Amino acid sequence: MIAHPERGHNLPLFKPLTIAITMSVAEFLNRPLPIAYGYQTLRNRVALAPMAGMTDVPFRTLAWRFGAGHMVSEMVTSKPELWDTGKSRARRVLISEVRPQAVQIAGHDPATMAESARRLTGEGVEWVDLNFGCPAKKVCRKAAGSALLANIDQISRIVAAVVSAVDVPVSIKTRTGLSLEDSAGTEAAIAAQEAGAQLVVMHGRSRACRFKGHACPDRVREARRSLRVPLLVNGDIVDDASAEQALKSSGADGVMLGRGAMGQPWIFAEFLGLEMPTAAERFDFIREHLDAMHSFYGEDTGVRIARKHIQAYLQRWGTPQWTGDFMGLTSAQQQHAWLLARREQMLLHAAINTSQSNAAA
Repeated sequence: MIAHPERGHNLPLFKPLTIAITMSVAEFLNRPLPIAYGYQTLRNRVALAPMAGMTDVPFRTLAWRFGAGHMVSEMVTSKPELWDTGKSRARRVLISEVRPQAVQIAGHDPATMAESARRLTGEGVEWVDLNFGCPAKKVCRKAAGSALLANIDQISRIVAAVVSAVDVPVSIKTRTGLSLEDSAGTEAAIAAQEAGAQLVVMHGRSRACRFKGHACPDRVREARRSLRVPLLVNGDIVDDASAEQALKSSGADGVMLGRGAMGQPWIFAEFLGLEMPTAAERFDFIREHLDAMHSFYGEDTGVRIARKHIQAYLQRWGTPQWTGDFMGLTSAQQQHAWLLARREQMLLHAAINTSQSNAAA
């Protein structure tokens, strides 16, 4: 029994659920995940990671439709002077059908982070995630993101301040450590838990690795042994096989996908054993996504944002050679016309790939 940091009375510990020998990955991932000592429950154990410039409202809307059980917004800075920029406002837009509404904030000052969390909950946010894992230089130079792994006490102070400021679950996303050799990630996870965090997500790379090399989910198991709260494993999860390997190596309670979901938002349905869309349906979803980006951002920004996503779709489709042509388009009408003109070629390519895969099997 432990005391809930907000409610101040004893509640049962979270009990990790491991994959049974007879349990498929889909069966495991379909199981609801209790959070905040049972006060909230995620609908399943497959989450979408926050990725700046990629996991925006249009993409998250699709991911939720395909079954994602938890999604966190793109990272929002805690700096008050940047709160009302167009970028910050766009990242804080909530999606009505999604529960819980989760937003990630980054920063290094406990008081500023706590105030940002209060403002977010005032806007309807139901979950606050704290970024202690971003390896980007522009974030680490400000003593935020994964740079905080060098200061575990500061992580503890930040989590404690945010937990005290809001009456919603608080989670953290971090990495295994500053380098391959240390266990700063596990230390950060334990410190965050003791300060009141109610879920930990750990990427299987260190800060020094950035996104190079392979994720090491076995390093995440170090944290699992010491935590009483749920733990999600993140890093290099791109299909059923990699999800199963990450879960078994880490002992985690679920998975969080980042780059593995780009260009294939339907991967959540695959992980959950749901019916997968046909090639024609996938093409229609790409067109829908393209339209949503133009509508959400406006034409100028929408056209620019769409380039990254269509590039990802084309790579997943096996037609990366077309990316250069799309990059040169400058209007929403041109982008829609270009995509529609390639429908039959894309469907034919998909059919050939399916035939070859069946023959190989």
